[in-house]
Formats: sequence, C-alpha cells, structure tokens
Amino acid sequence: MLSQPWYHGNITRSTAEDLLSKAARDGSFLLRDSESIQGAYALCVL
Repeated sequence: MLSQPWYHGNITRSTAEDLLSKAARDGSFLLRDSESIQGAYALCVL
C-alpha cells in the first residue's frame, strides 16, 4: 500500500483537506493513517 499514490500515511485531517481541495475534482480521494485510532485508516473523499 505504501507505493500507492492515494496513500499519504501520517498526515493530519487538515493537510488531507488541503490536498483534496487542490485536486479540485469530485471523486478525488486519499487514505491516511487515523489520528485517533492506532492501526486504523481514514478515507478522505472530495
């Protein structure tokens, strides 16, 4: 998974929102590590 372009690892929700807003395309997404639950992920979708 580390080599996938949609996986961003240990970034904050705010950083994820910034990245997706720059993509400016409906359906854009990324997966990041959860800030609150160790070993879990957060899916962020525009």
